[in-house]
Amino acid sequence: MQAAVTSAIDDFALAWKKCQASATHAILAAFPPLDHAKTPTYCCDITLSYRQAEMGEGRVCIDTFCRATIAFEDLPQDAVAEAIDASFGIMWFDGPDGVSLPLSGAGPGVYTYDDETTCADYEIVFDAHGRAALSFTDIPVPDAATILHTLTTALSREEVPGD
Repeated sequence: MQAAVTSAIDDFALAWKKCQASATHAILAAFPPLDHAKTPTYCCDITLSYRQAEMGEGRVCIDTFCRATIAFEDLPQDAVAEAIDASFGIMWFDGPDGVSLPLSGAGPGVYTYDDETTCADYEIVFDAHGRAALSFTDIPVPDAATILHTLTTALSREEVPGD
């Protein structure tokens, strides 16, 4: 292989590693409870996870294309509704009956949004006990960081038993 081609491939690999490092930094800054996951790393080379009493648990994976997957569960529903409405605006998610509605005050069910521009998929499940699960896939890192930051802000206002 010509030296110029080898050099260009090396430059690309270095830039890609910087992209992944920057994506990781953005996600960790947006949601401070996250930390580098112990093994297994699940689907991606970069997996961040957290577990926090009353605030749920989950993971964020950053794939080889620098897109994020967020899988959180057992979060307070009110904080999730506040964060998602703040990130997207009101009435982007389709409810159980297929009608778009604000998430604040929404009842139990599955709420979805498919972003045709970025090909990201978003699913939120509210249970009957005021808890929520998030399953967001193929999200551009800036969008994931925005969502995680608004979730951090909303969670900071939650009253945790014992506080």
